[in-house]
Amino acid sequence: MSAQFYNKEYVAKIYVKKESEFFTFAATAENLTPTDINLKYDFSVYSADKNNNVSRSNQTDLFFLKANEKKVLSTVAVNYSIEDKITIVLVLYDKDDKPVGQDRIELIYENGYQKLANEEALVPQAAISQDQAAPQDGYIMDGLVVENTLTKAGRDFYKYFYSEYYNRGIQTKKNIVIEEVPGRMRSTRISVKINDRLLWQFFSQPKKSFLQSMAITALDRCIAHLQQLQQQKDNTLTRY
Repeated sequence: MSAQFYNKEYVAKIYVKKESEFFTFAATAENLTPTDINLKYDFSVYSADKNNNVSRSNQTDLFFLKANEKKVLSTVAVNYSIEDKITIVLVLYDKDDKPVGQDRIELIYENGYQKLANEEALVPQAAISQDQAAPQDGYIMDGLVVENTLTKAGRDFYKYFYSEYYNRGIQTKKNIVIEEVPGRMRSTRISVKINDRLLWQFFSQPKKSFLQSMAITALDRCIAHLQQLQQQKDNTLTRY
């Protein structure tokens, strides 16, 4: 099968601006066709620490592009002083969730600050093949804790959950997704899922002790589910 190429009709491009204390990354999409189109984008920031523990935060949404239009979809800032290895990825999807555009930029921490791994990221890139655009080692081997939160309470819960996840040394290829949606009255509902299976959810409160308790309970549920999946896998292998 011939290699599929991204960025042929709908171009994903991340532009970089150097500020005084941080990089600003702007996710953009450009329609090269004479036809209006509805697309979806996912703009992700992957952060890998010295032990190659990877976390991910992302922004995703549907959007509309007129014929031959180019627009900014979202922006994110990364401080120069962060010591983790940072990778920024933008993917465009069509109505069938098929990737049609992609761009990525990597930062490396050297001599006390972040810098672009490839300065050519500051100029337009050519189309990227599927093979060329594949994530590098370390970003596909281990699962991610994915954050889709709306409020400070949601971000705090993610922080407490990920801290507990990291401290327990969890190793899995499954992604754990933390989502926050509007709930009752002024509160929000936070859910924790693995493979779209709901493992724990609750209505948020700003109290630190409550969020820490929910983080521990949610992680315990995740661990139990992961162990169950592993047992099922082991039993399947034994039968064969």
